[in-house]
Amino acid sequence: MYLLSAFTLGLFGSLHCVGMCGSLMLTANGGQTDWRSPLAYQAGRLLTYAFLGVLLGSLGLGLRLWNAQSVMAILSGGLLLLLAYLKLDPGDALQKIPAYARFQFWLRSTMGRFIKQQGAVAQFGIGCCNGLLPCGLVYLAVIAAANMGDPLTGATFMLAFGAGTLPLLITTLYAGRRLLTFRSINLNKWTPAIMALTGILLIWRGWNAHMPVAFSNFQDMVFPPMCH
Repeated sequence: MYLLSAFTLGLFGSLHCVGMCGSLMLTANGGQTDWRSPLAYQAGRLLTYAFLGVLLGSLGLGLRLWNAQSVMAILSGGLLLLLAYLKLDPGDALQKIPAYARFQFWLRSTMGRFIKQQGAVAQFGIGCCNGLLPCGLVYLAVIAAANMGDPLTGATFMLAFGAGTLPLLITTLYAGRRLLTFRSINLNKWTPAIMALTGILLIWRGWNAHMPVAFSNFQDMVFPPMCH
């Protein structure tokens, strides 16, 4: 079920991806006729997503071992609801952190060097870097991955999310700039709604996990099983 949720998030979020990263993808692949280059680009992006899933899933595993996963789900769900209500992009807040700002500067410089090169290796590098660019939907996905509870599930969640973005992004690559009429400024209005929905689901999941066992025992006492 979680894989379907991740794929659906990526599928609907790919409209946002086309508006935000479509031009970069077309520029990176411009003039290249080798069919391996687009595949290498997408493979690099998905590998980065899987790596993020492993990292955040490991965090979730640690919290689960400390019996704090339900608390994390409720807190992260509440954070997403707050961001959705205020219509804030987590990337804007992260950019105010000097270390994160320096990392993004280095990342863009590295991408610039890869873009000047040709071939599948350079495209793979661009894809890896692209997966780390500021993106509200990616932040949303990694927060959900952190609530998966283990590295493998976190990685598969992020891979399913990335797979959901592939159909429209690959179509954009071959259809050209005609599909870039989707303006990110118009698509951004859906991001808070997706954040709010995910936040509600996380709170619901965390609340159910936090439900004490004694409550279930109380229900059994009030509604005892009937024997015939």
